[in-house]
Amino acid sequence: MKTILFSFFAFVELLGAESNPLKVAIFDDKGAWGKGVPRVTEILAKNPELSVTRLKGEEIAAGALRGYDLVIFTGGSGSHEAASIGEKGREEVRQFVRSGGGYVGICAGSYLACANFEWGLGILNARTVSPKWRRGQGVVRIGGEAFGKRIENREVHYANGPIIKSAGRPDLPEYEVLTRYSTELALNETPVGVMVSSPAMVRSAFGLGRVFISSPHPEMTEGLDFIVESAARWAARSKGPTEKLWKRLEGMEVDKLWLPGAIVEWKTGLPTGQPIKDAKSKHTHCSQFAAAVADRLAIPLLRPPERGVVLLANAQFDWLASDAGKKAGWVRLDDGAAAQSSANDGRLVLASLKNPDATRPGHIAVVRPGNKDAALLAKEGPDVMQAGGTNALRTTLRQGFGNHEKEYDQIAFYAHVVELPAAK
Repeated sequence: MKTILFSFFAFVELLGAESNPLKVAIFDDKGAWGKGVPRVTEILAKNPELSVTRLKGEEIAAGALRGYDLVIFTGGSGSHEAASIGEKGREEVRQFVRSGGGYVGICAGSYLACANFEWGLGILNARTVSPKWRRGQGVVRIGGEAFGKRIENREVHYANGPIIKSAGRPDLPEYEVLTRYSTELALNETPVGVMVSSPAMVRSAFGLGRVFISSPHPEMTEGLDFIVESAARWAARSKGPTEKLWKRLEGMEVDKLWLPGAIVEWKTGLPTGQPIKDAKSKHTHCSQFAAAVADRLAIPLLRPPERGVVLLANAQFDWLASDAGKKAGWVRLDDGAAAQSSANDGRLVLASLKNPDATRPGHIAVVRPGNKDAALLAKEGPDVMQAGGTNALRTTLRQGFGNHEKEYDQIAFYAHVVELPAAK
């Protein structure tokens, strides 16, 4: 079994190796005006580790982004870019990023990412500060740090890029500011003073994917074109270290800890020695184990002391589906096949079930990587690791949720990006 697992993990790591080029799609249709598309293509095409393809709006609307790691929308007009891909295309882009793809938007592509336009993608928790956008074209200055490089009062080409602030969306995470404007253009009766100190480049998460936007044009600025490739690489890498993750999770020894029949310390799974007052209770600990897994990976999940352990699995089910769960980075997956695929990509994936009887416990388990075909997934589901009536390092979803056979088709799957912290 160890040999089989090693071979599988080696295969997964090979799939994500740097020798496998990142597949970059660049929108090249009405709305992407000027030199943005050829300039970005030129920058990225210099690196053999990046495979660049230009796509038309109708291709994106038809689902062409599937199989790519990243999509880039360059300068021009955000509203015209939106019209070129249409509502179907906008939903395709949202789903692409939500499922783990990367998004880079420059100037018009930044407008397109924002959350305050009917035609926008709404993948960034940002809105423009004023409807007056024709601030002018020229050179402004920015400062900050982008992808490990300090930028001090640096000149950059600007051409009516968005001036943004937080949109205050409860279902979207706040963005991280990388650089800010230190000077401004304010022509055509646009508001004066709002540009200085406002974000010039930001990044964020959307679902399982990553979003980077630049209001100015680094691709048109000598010495800042490195930002284009750095942003592309950052946005395209939302997958996790599968083998290291599962070595850590198996090291928690759920087959020996969080055992039923005793009161345990939720973080460690060790018995507390407290006497059991309710003799009828089985004292199982699936939700405490799930909370401990998330805690060790520094991933938000409803847990003690915020919420008591009684019927915690039911409460975790509700929390994962809530705006709080979405804002914390959890993304609901379509089915067991999507859950296994996401686990294969090194993400933390939970299978969660709420008991329809609010007085009885639900169940929650961690989905394992695997290579089951569609027929076997339909029959028994992906493999899981769990605490419960029977603790298991590996069992099938159907076996693990065997006490909930009537509600089996109501199991919900959620995934979260993993960036391994130092071991606790």
